[in-house]
Amino acid sequence: MEIILASRSPRRLFLLQAAGLAVEVRPSHIDETPLPKESVSDTVQRLCREKAMACKAAADIPVIAADTLVAIHGKALGQPRDLAHAKEMLLQLSGHEHQVLTAVCVRLGEQILSDCVKTRVKFRHISSDEIDTYLLHNEILDKAGSYAIQGGAASFIEAIEGPLDNVIGLPVATTLHMIAQMKEAQ
Repeated sequence: MEIILASRSPRRLFLLQAAGLAVEVRPSHIDETPLPKESVSDTVQRLCREKAMACKAAADIPVIAADTLVAIHGKALGQPRDLAHAKEMLLQLSGHEHQVLTAVCVRLGEQILSDCVKTRVKFRHISSDEIDTYLLHNEILDKAGSYAIQGGAASFIEAIEGPLDNVIGLPVATTLHMIAQMKEAQ
């Protein structure tokens, strides 16, 4: 099946291709600034809907859009501005549980379905030196919360509850189910 991915995320592309989909990448460019007093869940859901609607596509080809944020103590951690900001985020996550929220939207023509999947992740205590080493050897500036669970940050994980692929950036089972629902409704 052919789909359009409204994202430049190589991780989302990989996950969709691994699920057997033919994917064309067409990133959507929107303002991703959170609105005042908007919850983390509301932010990711709004952003993924806006990305899906901003992507141009034929009415018979599904558009997949997603947005991922890390939430700790009700506060969103998006992508870091620089390495110093990344270290600040990782120190905040060290020894604590947080949530990874990924909202995914499937648009077919003017119809749109969306869902938000949450995964709880607990980091062990991470020393400042470990964080420095991690930042030196991993590309993290495009990662929500400054980490990639499928890379070096796997060693930081003490516990995880929920879909791992959600933490990577796309809950594949949820996405495939939404595509099937959309196709059935046609």
